[in-house]
Amino acid sequence: MKEKKILTLSEFGKAIGLSALDQEMIRQKNRLMDCLKKARIERGWSQSELAQKLGTQQPAIARMEAGMVGEVSFDFMIRVALALGFRLKMPLFKTAA
Repeated sequence: MKEKKILTLSEFGKAIGLSALDQEMIRQKNRLMDCLKKARIERGWSQSELAQKLGTQQPAIARMEAGMVGEVSFDFMIRVALALGFRLKMPLFKTAA
């Protein structure tokens, strides 16, 4: 029996029953995680230093930077962003129907 190869994240998401909205949320969460990791590195901070500023443990930062989407909340990522000196702004974009 030949197995079907899943080529894209979208195909994988559909295969496991994720809605388009859930898939987009995962994409956005991953983008934010990547941005936060890049900012930490640019500041020359170790994961342990960032964790200390947040009052958490280094493994929490490692999970975020590894892209463990299901284990990292948006609240935690916002705390990380604030600790890194970001000001959060949420522009709203309308998408074509």
